[in-house]
Amino acid sequence: MAAVVTSCLLLAACGGGRSETSSFAQLSGPWSARFSCADGSALKVRYEPDHAVIRTGDGEGLILPVVEPGRYETNRNALLLRGTGAAWMVAGRVTDCTAA
Repeated sequence: MAAVVTSCLLLAACGGGRSETSSFAQLSGPWSARFSCADGSALKVRYEPDHAVIRTGDGEGLILPVVEPGRYETNRNALLLRGTGAAWMVAGRVTDCTAA
């Protein structure tokens, strides 16, 4: 029985497509930028060629694919770079952020 459960877990882990959940190594620094937002949230961001890795102040780790230069988003979250600041969107709510 344990072998069946292990096999199922391994198969699930090998599924295709981009997921918003990733390994700790992918979600760790070094960080390219830090933002303090008007709603009290804080973000650490690492920019990669095709995505941004974001760690929120409450410890949530996200990978947002680039959709156009300066814009990273999934169906729930978005980061839009604006000069030295950014707009951070979570579930349709937007807050302005400044470089920290």
